[in-house]
Amino acid sequence: MDLLRSHKPRFGTFAVIRFIALGVIIAFVLVPIFWMVITAFKQQIDMFVLPPRWIFPPTLHNFKYIFQTMPVGRWTLNSSLISLGTMALSLLLGVPAGYAFSRVKFRGKRVLLTFILLTRALPPVVIVLPFRVIMQWLGLFGTRAAVILIDTVYDAAFTAWLMSGMFESIPVDIEDAALIDGCSPVSAFWKVILPLTKPGLVTAALFTFILSWNDFLFALTLTSPATATLPLGMLSTYGILSQGWTYMMALGCIAVIPVVFLSLLLQRYYISGLTFGGVK
Repeated sequence: MDLLRSHKPRFGTFAVIRFIALGVIIAFVLVPIFWMVITAFKQQIDMFVLPPRWIFPPTLHNFKYIFQTMPVGRWTLNSSLISLGTMALSLLLGVPAGYAFSRVKFRGKRVLLTFILLTRALPPVVIVLPFRVIMQWLGLFGTRAAVILIDTVYDAAFTAWLMSGMFESIPVDIEDAALIDGCSPVSAFWKVILPLTKPGLVTAALFTFILSWNDFLFALTLTSPATATLPLGMLSTYGILSQGWTYMMALGCIAVIPVVFLSLLLQRYYISGLTFGGVK
């Protein structure tokens, strides 16, 4: 009993430290978002008041201004089409590649898989200029397809790496049983194996969508005014003589709505997808 009592204060102290650390991390993540939201409802003059005003009369002027003077709808449509196109193409290429890496045995497989993943760590500025030349040669410069293709170069590698771990967590016996029951290899993959990796598919789809939605450098380099995205629209509020911080924050609030909505809608899938295969 004395031994158990001696451990209680230690556990209590550890719990307090843990909650404080979690509180600091949560505040570090949420305070910038909170600041963005309240700034979107401020007047321009309230931006530069010191100390900052936490209580102020909110206004919708910033949202009215951007919708009246800026092509927000076109920017949102371009971002949506590019992100959805990147997501679909990344899954189309990355899922079969991940399945092949998990089932086919060959020398140097781990090295090749690591090399593919390292393309995601490659600085975007390294390949953006050569890719711009390629897009001009193909006649795709200034189109959404150009951004979709270069985003897929990055996101398909992540999808293949993630899905290879998902497929490896599924016993091969399940696939063998499907083949014995009369399924072809393609049918076994499509009807048996793929449904079991739904959390991984949702996780890969969500991550590729978010990465493409937030892309700035590739969109800046490869799009035209007609195909510009929301991140580029936020840049347009920053002028030479003045900085439209409140307009930029209003656009930022609009830009995060689809991502937050999708994240909340698919939360149970991608949380299980990130931990899939972690416990056996």
